[in-house]
Amino acid sequence: MSDEQIKQETGLSREDHENRNQFNELPKGKIKPSPEDKTIWTDDDGRPWKLNAEPNAAYHQPYTVPIAFIRAHLSKFIPGLKVPNLKFISPNADGKYSEIVANRYTGELIIEQNIMGTFNLATDAPDAMIDGKLPTIGGHNLLDVIPHNKYGGGYKHIATGIETGSIEKGPIVLAHLEEIASF
Repeated sequence: MSDEQIKQETGLSREDHENRNQFNELPKGKIKPSPEDKTIWTDDDGRPWKLNAEPNAAYHQPYTVPIAFIRAHLSKFIPGLKVPNLKFISPNADGKYSEIVANRYTGELIIEQNIMGTFNLATDAPDAMIDGKLPTIGGHNLLDVIPHNKYGGGYKHIATGIETGSIEKGPIVLAHLEEIASF
């Protein structure tokens, strides 16, 4: 499928897709789990970040998506199969979602182009912070999933102000590593 056909299908050009992360906001400091809800974490400014269920982070693992999805489900029964990366989303002021992916063992932000967190352009997810995921239909599928699957993961930015390739190692974004290693 040509870039023009993909743009006609999604309304999103390759350039817009590959530059989406210039709007991806990172947490201020480190994020920490809430004592009341282990799926809501907050950064140093109090911004909430929703931990997504591990199967919903299958695109962000160092395995193929089907293997990551299966491992995420099996790890509920076999802890040694846990996927290494955790995915978090947080709403921006415009109703779109910033997304980070961090290694559960080191706390480092994942900066590899094909598996790092990506800014979500869809605004049709009012319950994402409750559900812990963006919907697999509607705007998220059209503006975020289909472009990733068809244009690929050639993202030009890691996040706002950080170009891909400008850093060798992601900053530590997760606090309380001893707690989250058992998640």
